[in-house]
Amino acid sequence: MNPRMTPTEKKLVHRALVILGVFTLITIVAGLTAMALTRRHQKMIVPRVLGMDQAAAKSELESKNLKLAIARYQTDEHVPAGLVSFQDPKANAYMPQGSPVSVTISKGQPKVLVPLVVGLSSAEAQITLAGNRLRVGRESLMTSNEPKDTVLAQVPDTKEVVDSFNEVNLLVSMGPTTAAYVMPDLKNQALEKAFKALRPAGITIEKIKSEVHDDMESETILSQTPPGGTKIQNKDAVSFVVSAKSTGESSKPRYAKVNYDMPEGTPKRLQIDVFDSTGTRTIYNKMESPKNHIELDVTVTGKASAQVYLNQEFEKEIPIE
Repeated sequence: MNPRMTPTEKKLVHRALVILGVFTLITIVAGLTAMALTRRHQKMIVPRVLGMDQAAAKSELESKNLKLAIARYQTDEHVPAGLVSFQDPKANAYMPQGSPVSVTISKGQPKVLVPLVVGLSSAEAQITLAGNRLRVGRESLMTSNEPKDTVLAQVPDTKEVVDSFNEVNLLVSMGPTTAAYVMPDLKNQALEKAFKALRPAGITIEKIKSEVHDDMESETILSQTPPGGTKIQNKDAVSFVVSAKSTGESSKPRYAKVNYDMPEGTPKRLQIDVFDSTGTRTIYNKMESPKNHIELDVTVTGKASAQVYLNQEFEKEIPIE
């Protein structure tokens, strides 16, 4: 300050400096305030928090000066429990700093009740499970008296509550064990005897060829395929060459009837097999009610008879005249 200035001038200069300082301070404060307001309202890019747990999502949003707001907890087939399954606004949107980002937290897959599939075929079980939002897991096989491909057991058991799309493991029947037999040597035996020996085991006489031998009884077995001692199974077929008379009268087809009355009790599967000089064949195979009368027309050649089976068990033999 100039020493030559008068006291009045000095006061004016001092006042001016004070005013200037105050103005400068106000300007600085206003600038800082404006900067703070600008930063506060500056828009930020929303990060992607889908698939994060709650803590990670909160940390990620706070690093961008945004807030986590949980809108709801909801089951979700595709997102594990505890993770963010939805966010609003979506990733890469712009929001002012401090704004909340609304999220949905998954409760995991919805629960379902396991249906009963024991007794169904494996294909039917797969359809039933899919309809209940479940799927087939491991399939184990075992021999059983139940029909092939029938479900014998399941894990989890019926009426258990599990996550949807959970696996249900199945134990499936391979059917009964196939019985094996040794083909007997039937040469020089009567064809009818061969039929009675083989048919109860489920073995079919597929083809019979005749050769004229007037010196032998008709339908005497001359040769067989497969030969005696061969291992065979039920449902296999065998063939024979048998003797026949030169007159050929017995080789003419004829019409006949087979009659059978169902026994009392419960319904059963009735199977009737016919044997004649042409081979063996099944002429009837149906479920029948008790006391039903069955009458069948059949064409046979040579000596013939019928064998009756109830629920696959041999019941009786009926001669065919």
